[in-house]
Amino acid sequence: MNIIKSLTLSLSLAVMLTQGLHAQQNSTTQLSLKQAQDYALKNSPLIKNANIDLESAKKKIWETTAFGLPQINGKVAGSYMLALPDKIKEFSSLNSLGLWMYYADQQLSKNNPTNQALGHITDPGPTTTVSDADMKWGLTLDITVSQLLFSGSYIVGLQTSKTFKAFSEISITKSENDLIESVTNAYFICVIAQENKHVIDSIYQTTGNILKEISEIQKEGLMEETDVDQMQLTLTNIQNTKEMIDRQCEVAMNLLKFQMGMELKNPIELKDNTDQLIGQLNSEVLVQKNLDVNKQVDYRLLEIQEKMAELNVKLQKSTFLPDVAAYYNHQENFNTNSFSFTPPNVVGLSVNIPIFGSGQKLARVSQANLGLEKLRNGKSQLSMGLQTQFSDARSSFITSMNKYQTNKQARDLAYKIYSRSLIKYKEGLITSLELAQAQNQYLQAQTNYYTAIMEMSTSYTKLEKLLK
Repeated sequence: MNIIKSLTLSLSLAVMLTQGLHAQQNSTTQLSLKQAQDYALKNSPLIKNANIDLESAKKKIWETTAFGLPQINGKVAGSYMLALPDKIKEFSSLNSLGLWMYYADQQLSKNNPTNQALGHITDPGPTTTVSDADMKWGLTLDITVSQLLFSGSYIVGLQTSKTFKAFSEISITKSENDLIESVTNAYFICVIAQENKHVIDSIYQTTGNILKEISEIQKEGLMEETDVDQMQLTLTNIQNTKEMIDRQCEVAMNLLKFQMGMELKNPIELKDNTDQLIGQLNSEVLVQKNLDVNKQVDYRLLEIQEKMAELNVKLQKSTFLPDVAAYYNHQENFNTNSFSFTPPNVVGLSVNIPIFGSGQKLARVSQANLGLEKLRNGKSQLSMGLQTQFSDARSSFITSMNKYQTNKQARDLAYKIYSRSLIKYKEGLITSLELAQAQNQYLQAQTNYYTAIMEMSTSYTKLEKLLK
């Protein structure tokens, strides 16, 4: 009995775990437009790369700053002479010269005790004989500390790196604005495609029911076969449209996921419908706003580029200035028997002065000035272009709003006509051809309505982005 109970419990747990995993794998994420935008800002590769560029700019600032801070370098060098030169041997033989001079000084001092210049050499002690093997090898450690005191290129480079950081920050804002525009348009496309699909599905089902009814009536000889064929043709056309819209829904959903940075295999469900989306458009406030070019993202980016061009001119001019640096060098010789003429401690100052470059630097300065002038011309042109875009975008949005209202009324009227025609057809007052005409008229009005919504959404997001 205990074994049976254990098996039963194990099977129950396995079923529960399987159901839980199945539910997790098939969980659907519900997203409103705002949630889709927030998800995209966190997960889109476009924003991630923009943030990476900003982090890289911050590291570049420190890299440039560190160039002007104290630098410490160490060097270990080892050497071994395969054959000892005779000159070094001869020089090594002078090792006993110090002791000889000491004895000579002492003897001369005894002979001339009144001479104050004698008798001052210190006893060097006993001399040691240095072997050839000891003089062949050498091992030294060099430590150098340097400090840049003045460099025009360094000063300009530091300013440029900070300016590039500001450029990266504004680039993130531009990327976010572009992404929100793309996600909004993709969300609208998905919602419109899904609602259009519901309309087509409803008409397809209604037409299919009618076809079944009239087929039964035709079998009893109360209706001509032509009417049945006409309704069958209408149903076939609706089915083709239905299949096309199904594919459009799939493509639109994949486009939205792509814009959001979401895996295409993840199922999502859109929470907002067209009425809710249109209600979120702050149309009146947006239309009343005026464009401030100095706050516009594209214009601010060009201003940063202009500043970087100005710094490039300064950089080319700074090449005419000298570079000044101080340094300290310490050398430790680990073989006291080897000969080295390098002092152990050295302090120095280096000044690098450019004298003559055959006009190369002047040419670079001229090129930098030309690049700056070109950017300033582009800046002026962009200012006028943004004003033109804003005027066009606001006009397009107002036109699209009016078009939306007109097409909405036309859609509602077409639906009323189709509904009445459907009733009349069931009562035998109109033919199937007349019903098909009313149906096509309603579908066309529905298409025009959704097209107007898409145009209004696109023009709204475009105008909104210009005003950010």
